[in-house]
Amino acid sequence: MKTIKLANLTLFQKMFILLFLSVSVPVTILGYLYFSESKDQIEHITKALLMENLQQNSQRIEQFFKEAELHSESIIGSQRLEILADELEKKPLEDRLFLSRSITLTNELKGRYDLSMYPPDEARYVTFTSLIRTEAKPAGTEWISKALELKGKGFWYFDNNTFIYARLVRAMSDLRPLAVIKLTIPSAALQEQLLSPANYSNFGHYIVDRETDKVLLANSVNILYREKNVFAADIALADSPWKLVAAIPEADLIGPVEKIRQFSFVLVFISICLIAMLLALITNSFINPIKYILGQMKKVQLGTLVPGYRYDGRRDEIGQLAKGYNSLIFGMQELLDTTKLMESEKSRMEMQMLIHQINPHFLYNTLDAIKWRADHVKEQTITEMVSSLGNLIRYSINNGEEFTTVEREIEHVKSYLRIEALRNQDAFQVVVNVKPRLLNYPILKLIIQPLVENSVRHGLNKLQPGQGKILVRIFMDGEDLVCTVEDNGPGFPEEAAAATGCFTVKPDQTGGVGLYNVNQRLKNRFGFKYGVVLANREQGGCKATIRHPVMEPQTNP
Repeated sequence: MKTIKLANLTLFQKMFILLFLSVSVPVTILGYLYFSESKDQIEHITKALLMENLQQNSQRIEQFFKEAELHSESIIGSQRLEILADELEKKPLEDRLFLSRSITLTNELKGRYDLSMYPPDEARYVTFTSLIRTEAKPAGTEWISKALELKGKGFWYFDNNTFIYARLVRAMSDLRPLAVIKLTIPSAALQEQLLSPANYSNFGHYIVDRETDKVLLANSVNILYREKNVFAADIALADSPWKLVAAIPEADLIGPVEKIRQFSFVLVFISICLIAMLLALITNSFINPIKYILGQMKKVQLGTLVPGYRYDGRRDEIGQLAKGYNSLIFGMQELLDTTKLMESEKSRMEMQMLIHQINPHFLYNTLDAIKWRADHVKEQTITEMVSSLGNLIRYSINNGEEFTTVEREIEHVKSYLRIEALRNQDAFQVVVNVKPRLLNYPILKLIIQPLVENSVRHGLNKLQPGQGKILVRIFMDGEDLVCTVEDNGPGFPEEAAAATGCFTVKPDQTGGVGLYNVNQRLKNRFGFKYGVVLANREQGGCKATIRHPVMEPQTNP
């Protein structure tokens, strides 16, 4: 048989089974406990009812027996019984004559009971009994023997569907035996003493022998107390060898409860069916939106970014999930558009960087200066300028690498400043302040020279020769590498400074290409936190600041 694994079930099946069990099992257990508790309560009440009835009836039976015993006490004081005993002792009478006289005496003394009187001689009992009874089988002598042995103490026994009280009657003067008497009580007389609840027709009483457990009296022919599915209780009858038993069928008491149980089972079954239907609807209301969103996500895996609007109008968690999915899709679309735009901008910037990394005007002026020097003055300066220009060009086109070290970037700046100093006949001073431990840190290539060039062209050229100053500093600020280029020129106009700081300067504007390229390269590579910031100094001049993330330093081989 194929087994069902929990892992192979769908989410709908798992949720439905879990919810169904969490509702149906408690309902079923509650119904079962309710019925069991009701049954136990009925049994407890029934036992109390039976015991109360038994106590009441046992008192009536015992009182009935007590009255019979008291009647036997009145017989002891009969003078005629003593006279009959004296005649029997002086001149033994024949059994027929004794029977005749005892019958007459018995009729006078019996009262409401059936009284029998026998001579106190066990040997004559059999003959005497045969005269009274006509049946062929003689009566047993066990009871008369027991009466003689007890010497006047009475006892009860059961015979021939009657309850009999027997005792030896002795004279009050000398305690000599006078006669053996027995009071016979028919079963019908005892049944009249038993009271049964009127609402229960099958309620039964039984008088049972305690030793043999034999039923002596039963007022119901429908049931026996020994049968199954019967509530029964018993109580001993005082001064007798019997016990009184009360019994009633369980069906008479639990029958209505059984109907309630059957009705409850039907009600529980119908409730479980309705619960199952409601759980299926509730589960589907959660599962179907999840399936829909899952289908949309599969489309995303295939490369199709399609938002889902089916459930985004709901105000519950499903609606929030749908809105979150749509926000994710819109964010991914925006990210893709931004990435495409950044890639396009990056390609354009790289192209512009390659085109404009060496200013044609700068090269023209430099070459013109070299020519002028060569024509008029034959000096070592020409060699120095040509050498610096070669280093500058070689660094700019070195294999197209994106990163260099701080040390190499500073050397590139120094090569540029050396040429500018030769061109302008040392018209300005330059101070470079870099801590030695930062020289091996990686830095984006060609980002400091455009700032220095901007200071030379737009700041120092407007000063008198020898008055210009440039300060280049590189230092650590938290997790960032910061480079500042300051000059003592006239600074930027407020409008130009604001425009340049926001980097809205168009690439064809004078002085805007270098700063714009540096700023865009930093932002595209490291994020909007990084870039170039321009500001006018309080003491005059301009300050350009580059913020670059700290990267692992390079080690020299």
